[in-house]
Amino acid sequence: MNLQYKFKQATRLINELRPEEYSTLKNICKEIQGAENKLRISAEDLLQRCYTACEGLCCRNLDLDAIISKEDFVYLLTNADELRDTIVDCLQNEVAFFTFDCIFLENGIGPCIFPADVRPLTCLVTFCDDETSVKKEITQVKKKFIKLYWFLLFRRIRPLKKIFFGSNAIFPIS
Repeated sequence: MNLQYKFKQATRLINELRPEEYSTLKNICKEIQGAENKLRISAEDLLQRCYTACEGLCCRNLDLDAIISKEDFVYLLTNADELRDTIVDCLQNEVAFFTFDCIFLENGIGPCIFPADVRPLTCLVTFCDDETSVKKEITQVKKKFIKLYWFLLFRRIRPLKKIFFGSNAIFPIS
């Protein structure tokens, strides 16, 4: 899968949500953002080292398709929908099957186009130095993303319940 495909899947998924599902999604994404903010505050020294010493080395020469998931796009679009057009423009620069610099760097060199408090999971929890001091905060961010994954998974398999267990189903429930 490429990023454009994942982005389209995420957009379609969000558009298909019922109002109560979208409300749940917003709440989950706000929880992620809260955990992300705590991580960012706790990791201030690590992040400063990333910006000064490494100068964003982790954003260079990478397989972006392996880093950003459909769920990351759901998170980004839910919390920063104003970036939708910018993301679409960046996706035009995607090169399939080759390693390259992150397409979400402003002007191709940085900084990242995503707000500091709304970034894909891997971008949030990856540091170029010993991250032992923020292990608890990293774990919390990952747990919140797992909650998002489960929400999206169960939302997707709900229609199968009707097929297999509904009144006109393969295994009808009496």
